[in-house]
Amino acid sequence: MKKLLFSIVFLFVATVIFSQTDTLYLQKNKKIACKIMEINESEIKYKWAGNIDGPIYFIDKASVIKYALASGFSERLVQDELSIENEHKEILGNRQVIKISPFSAAFSHLTIAYESVIKVGMNLDIEAGYINSGINSDASNLFRTGLNNSTHNSGVFIKPGIKFFLGEDFSIKGLKYAHPLKGRYVKLDLAVSYINFEDLSMVYYNNNNIYPPPAASSQTVYSNMNTISYGGFVNYGRQFILGNILTLDYYAGIGFTGQTESYSNPDFFTNPYGGNNYQYYPYGSERNFTSNYHGFLRVPTLGLSFTAGFRVGYIIPQKESRKKKPITG
Repeated sequence: MKKLLFSIVFLFVATVIFSQTDTLYLQKNKKIACKIMEINESEIKYKWAGNIDGPIYFIDKASVIKYALASGFSERLVQDELSIENEHKEILGNRQVIKISPFSAAFSHLTIAYESVIKVGMNLDIEAGYINSGINSDASNLFRTGLNNSTHNSGVFIKPGIKFFLGEDFSIKGLKYAHPLKGRYVKLDLAVSYINFEDLSMVYYNNNNIYPPPAASSQTVYSNMNTISYGGFVNYGRQFILGNILTLDYYAGIGFTGQTESYSNPDFFTNPYGGNNYQYYPYGSERNFTSNYHGFLRVPTLGLSFTAGFRVGYIIPQKESRKKKPITG
């Protein structure tokens, strides 16, 4: 009898307490049982339902979908679409992007990039490209590379890097990143580019230094060349979010790279008529004039290199671990 009486009293007290409890409805079906103290333009002040005499808590109004008072009154809060806080709210969890360079084909290469947030303010950014002079032969003829007379060249490049987004040197209460994929950044890149040039030609003459030589006294030597350039860059850029679906970013950078080359024909630079005869092509003693490695431009012999990019990306939607249930009440 005492147990039954105790249960009835407990149930009555719990009912009274519950009837005096307000409720905040948050994202992802979360609820807070509380006593709402104040609602203003930017935040809601409340106390925990189980500790009415305790401290006052604050919650950003933009995080609350709906509130219900103990009196039975409820209101759904409509977010201001033009507010900074709400700008990219629906995609804050989407932190991976696949990108392409829309104008790369005009320069005889195709690129794809992947970006992922490591933590707020630091992103992984990897770009890779396929090089082939056949993609745009007009550009290949205009922007000659290698020994400037290759009939075809192809290769690949990769540029893994880390982005550091730039913050301000002051803070304001409530100020937040609009989105970890958006803003100005400094990017540190490593870069490796490999190109194979086919059918390089070297014309030698046996004319006792008489110019122009008779055609019958010339000999053409052919070779393929493999060249690799490698180094690092410091870039400055900016990335935007378009329609909460796409990203657009541009950057430019400077760095230093090394360069190696090898030839399939070991006699490519050997004059078959002897060293005193006129060597027509190439001019000078440089063996590799390659400057356009497609992932970057290199100044031959100096190693000073430049890079730039303009990319459009698709923001990959985050997979939901479970289906969201509608908020009721």
